Amino acid sequence: MHLLSNSDENLFKCSFCNKSFSRKLTLHRHLHVHSNEKVFKCSVCNKVFSRKGYLNKHLLLHTNDKLFKCSVCNKSFATKHYVYIHLRVHSNDKLFKCSLC
Repeated sequence: MHLLSNSDENLFKCSFCNKSFSRKLTLHRHLHVHSNEKVFKCSVCNKVFSRKGYLNKHLLLHTNDKLFKCSVCNKSFATKHYVYIHLRVHSNDKLFKCSLC
């Protein structure tokens, strides 16, 4: 796959950023990055997304299938990524510092 990304076979070029792709479908998916168009709507909360994959990941929030648990507090999450984000709660590492404190 890496060889493909560095070859001259990337025939489909984005007219906005000149990034090129080997498949027309991949270029088409990429073009959503440059538009504010959000066409995929959550049927539960009406939140909208620019990509179907983003909607599918979001839909996991509405399910009761929370298969991933925090190793510190046993709180459950729909994805491993959400556990990773949650783990910051248990850390002393602060990503942002208050300018007033």
